[in-house]
Amino acid sequence: MSLSLALSAALSGLTLSARGARIVADNIANAQTESYGVRLLTQAPRVLGDTGSGVAMTGVTRLMDRGLLGDLRQATTQAMGDNLLGAFWQKMEIGFGLPGEDGSLGQSISRFGTALQRASLQSDQTALLQQSIQAASDIAQKIRGLHDMLRAERDRADAGLAEKIGWLNTALQDIADLNHKIQRQTLTGGAPEGLMDLRQSLADKVSQHIPVQEFAREDGRIMLMARDGSILVDRDAARFSFSRSPDPEASDRVEDGALSRVRLNDREIETGAAIFSDGTIGALLRLRDDTAPALQQDLDLLSADLISRFSGSDIDQSLDTNAFGLFSLEGHSTLPAVLTGIAGQIAVNPALDSSKGGDAWRLRAGLNATDPGDVLDNTVLDRLARVLDLPTSLGGSLAPKRSLQGHATELLSSIATQRLGTDQRSSFNTARVALLSETLAAQGVDTDAELSKLLVLEQAYSANARVLSTIDAMLRTILEI
Repeated sequence: MSLSLALSAALSGLTLSARGARIVADNIANAQTESYGVRLLTQAPRVLGDTGSGVAMTGVTRLMDRGLLGDLRQATTQAMGDNLLGAFWQKMEIGFGLPGEDGSLGQSISRFGTALQRASLQSDQTALLQQSIQAASDIAQKIRGLHDMLRAERDRADAGLAEKIGWLNTALQDIADLNHKIQRQTLTGGAPEGLMDLRQSLADKVSQHIPVQEFAREDGRIMLMARDGSILVDRDAARFSFSRSPDPEASDRVEDGALSRVRLNDREIETGAAIFSDGTIGALLRLRDDTAPALQQDLDLLSADLISRFSGSDIDQSLDTNAFGLFSLEGHSTLPAVLTGIAGQIAVNPALDSSKGGDAWRLRAGLNATDPGDVLDNTVLDRLARVLDLPTSLGGSLAPKRSLQGHATELLSSIATQRLGTDQRSSFNTARVALLSETLAAQGVDTDAELSKLLVLEQAYSANARVLSTIDAMLRTILEI
């Protein structure tokens, strides 16, 4: 080997050692960085003609287990959707209140029944009549509060959709831009690994909102595909569109155009489509379009049952057939054919409301009675007290005949069952995310291994430097001769 070839080989060794030390330093510095792919320097013998001439760096490989990463993203998508729905059911369970809990719907009904029984036994006591009316007002106020809570949850879901879809469009465009930059760096021999880390981080965040699959391209790009086969990112980014519908009414539905659908590249997507089967966007759509409206329907049926129990001449002979009794609806004289939203209108009959000129004695004598009559006549009060336990059927999901308290308990039980189901799924997926994250982290930077590499690189650098020093001495000797 000539001295010039030896010099070239030693210089290539020094260059490779320096680059290797830089990569090791990057790996160690990013040992705790999420979405960081471990860098591995690849090398091969350098040959000039038929003669070896040192070492050549063939590239830097970014290590990432794509199968494990895909499983982690899937688990994350499922966990995020279940967490959101679980929070909704928990909020509604707290809103209804546990049986026996102060301020709960069940306790309000029990207190109302007790007040009616006491008033029936002492029908001449105006204070007891007023207590019964106040207890009835508490029930109406509780139901209206639950109605307002459902409406607020639907509004919050609609606002969340607008926010997350706006973010999603920006993220998909950023991934497409990073694809172009990485492709350019790859084709020109640059170092696109840092851009790949950023792209992976964005794709991980996208998977929190919708389920995606990632496919690698040969030129460094990736393709993101939705579960229904829609391409979200390749050379260009897809675009979602959504129109905010603030403060939706209980009767507002996607089918009648009152609420906006999500569109992908101007194509409408159904609420239950595979593209939104998991993740926060799918959960928000189900909450706004299915879950909250279904619970609203049950609450409206419960309200209709409460009103019907105390309506008509069978309970109060001073009333016309089907006329409102103890409870009424603002703006209506009888129950409407469409019950949607009546939970937000239920109130104590104005004839009993002192703030609207009503009189407490009408609870005993009859709502349309002309005078207080016999203060010891408890016929109407006795009927009112007994009607609470009358078995009735609400229809819908609450079909079996039950008392008013039974219907309220069954509705709360249904909510608790939904909460427990989502909590169980959420716990499972959260544990799965933790396990997969730990497994993926274990495949990340091993600082001990990196330090061992650094020692090897130090020795190689020292050896190559010694070769250069020796060649320099030999060249000096030759020049002196």
